[in-house]
Amino acid sequence: MFNELALKIEEQLALGADFAIAQVIDRIAPSSGKIGDKALILETGELIGWIGGGCVRGIVIKEALDVIKTKHYRRVRISPEGGTAETANYKEYVMSCQSKGTLEVLIEPVIPQPELILIGKSNIARKLAQLAVAADFKVSVLAIGADVQMFPQVHLIADEVDFGTFKTLNNAYIIVTTQGEDDELSVKKALQTSAAYVGFVASAKKSEDIRTFLEKEGIKEERIAQLRSPVGLDINAKLASEVAISILAEVIDHFRNGNAVENMPVHTLKKEEETTSAANAFEEEYYINPVCNVPVSKKNPKHILEYEGEKVYFCCDGCKLSFEGNPSKYIKST
Repeated sequence: MFNELALKIEEQLALGADFAIAQVIDRIAPSSGKIGDKALILETGELIGWIGGGCVRGIVIKEALDVIKTKHYRRVRISPEGGTAETANYKEYVMSCQSKGTLEVLIEPVIPQPELILIGKSNIARKLAQLAVAADFKVSVLAIGADVQMFPQVHLIADEVDFGTFKTLNNAYIIVTTQGEDDELSVKKALQTSAAYVGFVASAKKSEDIRTFLEKEGIKEERIAQLRSPVGLDINAKLASEVAISILAEVIDHFRNGNAVENMPVHTLKKEEETTSAANAFEEEYYINPVCNVPVSKKNPKHILEYEGEKVYFCCDGCKLSFEGNPSKYIKST
C-alpha cells in the first residue's frame, strides 16, 4: 500500500494537482483504522489508501476537500461522544458506526510548488528566473531569441508565446516582462489562458494603455481587472534585481495565502469545464448521507435503502438505524 501511495503522490505532483494526505495519529479500540494508516485524497474526492471505513471514510473525504481548498491542515477527532469543539485546524464528529471506536486523523494539504512562466527576455526576466529557480519554482521562458545562456537551469525555453504545450495552468503564475517587445499581444495571450495570476511589468501609464488595448480587443472587463500591473510588492525597487525580488515576493505571498483560488475567478471555458467535470465526478461517485452529512461512495456503501422512490446510501449501521427510526427527520418530502 505504501508503494501505491508513493507512486500516486509522484503522479499527482507531476500533474501539478493539489491533494491531501490523511494519517491516523490516535486510536481507541475498537476501530478498523490503526495508528499510522494513511490515505491520499484527490480533488475529485477519490480516496486511495486506508484510514478506516464507514463514517470515518466519508468524514475524512469531506474534511480533506476543505483542507485542499483552504491549504491549511486539520485534525479531526471521531468518537462516540462527539463534541462541539471546532477551530480552523480542529474539528470533532460523532462516531455513528456501531463499533463505537475513536480515531483522530491529521489531514494535510499537498500543494505543488507553482510554475512560473515568464514572457520576455528582459534583464528583469533573467533576474526573476534566477531567483525563482533558487526558490524551487518550475520556471519556463517564452521569448523569441531566448537561450540557455540567458536562462540557465530553467525547465523550458520556447521561441514563441504558445501555451498549448502546457498540460495545465491551474497552478501557474504568468509574468509578462517584455518591456516594449510585443507587450500588448503577450498580455492578451496570457489573459486568454486559465491562469489565475497574470502580472505585467510596466509603469502605471503603460498599464493603463494596455488595459485600454485589451478592452478594444474584446477581453472581458472582469478578466482585465485581474491583471496585476504594475506587478510586485511596493518596496521602492530600483534595480532589475530588486524589481525581480518584489515580483517573486508577491507571487509567494499570493500562493501561500491561497488567494489564487479564493479571490481570482477565471472566466475561461477550459477552467469552467475542468471545475464542472470534477464536481460532476464527485456527485456521480458520492452521496451525502442525510444522517451524518458526510459523503458515501455509491459503489461501496454499507447500506442502501429505498425511500419515496429514491435510493439513500449509508456509511454505517448506526446511520441506517437512525434513518429508519424517523426518515422524515432527515429527508423532507417535496
